[in-house]
Amino acid sequence: MSKKKEVSVKVRYPSARIKGIEGFIEFLQQPDWKPSKIDDELLKRMGVGKSKANLVVHTLQFLDVIDNDGVPTKIFDELKTSYSETLKRQIRKRYAGVLNVIPLSIANQAKLVSFFSTEGFALDTAEYQAKLFVWLCKQAQMDLPKVEGEFHRTRYDKKKPLTETTNE
Repeated sequence: MSKKKEVSVKVRYPSARIKGIEGFIEFLQQPDWKPSKIDDELLKRMGVGKSKANLVVHTLQFLDVIDNDGVPTKIFDELKTSYSETLKRQIRKRYAGVLNVIPLSIANQAKLVSFFSTEGFALDTAEYQAKLFVWLCKQAQMDLPKVEGEFHRTRYDKKKPLTETTNE
């Protein structure tokens, strides 16, 4: 009897910057706006930073708002008519791995960053992933009672100067 080797597919959680996603959402809320393709070039024209546009595209693909070719999906249309409910459904579906480990009622920055960093992401990226996850949850009106108001970024921590030791 041969055993099938289970192949686990690593989820590539998005790490888009909030400002870029907010810019997209502003356009999404316009009733008659539906481009035939959403890609880096369109996002740059919309004012999303050149180096961050691909992160927004990945986030939109991750949430199934656009397909792999950048074509808006039915989720795009549903976001226009029922934003928070559609987003909540997509978060539950696409972030199931996070939600299976960390209940929203006890989620905080440290737990979320730890989750993403143990998924193999660098600390800086894990912080962006956690921050985006929290922002999306808040957009979907999902309650996160333990999450801090401001996200602390470790890269801004000042390094402590080395103290000189003296022999007395």
